[in-house]
Amino acid sequence: MELRITPRVVQRGRNVTMACLHQIHDSEIYSVQWYKGTQEFYRYTPLESPTTRVTPVSGIKVDRLNSNETHVVLMRVTQNLSGNYSCEVIQNAHTFPHYTASARLDVVGIGGLRATELRISPPVVQRGSDATLACLYELTDAPLYSVKWYRGRHEFYRYSPTEQPATKIFPFAGINVDLARSNQSQVVLTKVSFGLSGNFSCEVTADAPSFATSIVSNNMEVVVLPPLSPVIVTSQHYYMPGDILRANCTSGPSRPPSDLTFYINDIPVSPGLYNVHPAPEGLFRADLYIQIQLWPAHYERGAPILRCEAKVGNLYRDNSVVALYTANSDPKIERVTSPGSAAKLQTCQILLLLHIIVWANNT
Repeated sequence: MELRITPRVVQRGRNVTMACLHQIHDSEIYSVQWYKGTQEFYRYTPLESPTTRVTPVSGIKVDRLNSNETHVVLMRVTQNLSGNYSCEVIQNAHTFPHYTASARLDVVGIGGLRATELRISPPVVQRGSDATLACLYELTDAPLYSVKWYRGRHEFYRYSPTEQPATKIFPFAGINVDLARSNQSQVVLTKVSFGLSGNFSCEVTADAPSFATSIVSNNMEVVVLPPLSPVIVTSQHYYMPGDILRANCTSGPSRPPSDLTFYINDIPVSPGLYNVHPAPEGLFRADLYIQIQLWPAHYERGAPILRCEAKVGNLYRDNSVVALYTANSDPKIERVTSPGSAAKLQTCQILLLLHIIVWANNT
């Protein structure tokens, strides 16, 4: 099922064709119904006479001569007809299964303009890397006059196709525009810094006669992820059931600081004491301290496994693990002997003893 609206963005006063595309054979169709929002305005029912029916909805004028079982033509649309439309196909079967498809219609003024989205890629930017800001917009029957880019309220880049040169850069601390990769729909920033975290906007203006303007915004976040796995430090080397485990986990430097969680045998340990400390270059180190008594249940499957997980939003996750061995379970370096070596050693000891006795009798 698909509802295809042509054109999807249209000037007021024009006609619009809505096509309900499906793979159900005509002989199997009980009805096709058309809606603006929840209001039905047109129905095709092949078993009735007449086969088409128009239900009055404010502002909608159906061209009945050019509408049929798959298409509806709306005449001289007005801006209040902007919104969601749907078509529902009911199959002529025992259970009368329903199939629905939806789409949106936007009606704009003469020389219409609609900015839809400011898309930042990647959504979260690593400090020192590049970011692409794409301004998505739709123009109808009007040329582009300009696209202006802002960080907060400060314009830093402009594209004006009627001027020479078409691009202009306005100095802004920390912003480096790659002109070779920037144009009327995107601007590329290189070597981004923390100071660029915040709100960005693109303002699109249509040319004469309307000079209509539309603006969209989005936030960019600049981060630094931890360079290494989290580090676990415990207060002693060996632990027995009944001992108090004191452990600390550290992660960083990063920005924002890592969220830390301790687990014993994959069960979260809480509460803990979480702290964030400043680090050079505007970064942060995070640490988490826990104190917990170990019970025999922790040792049911052998040495308990202590794990620390560090997370930075959905961007970064890493773990470090230590096993809490008892002193008796600690591996030891043992003497390795070949089979029969003990018997050979005993024979040598007896011969040495006899030699000493003989020597004593001779003296």
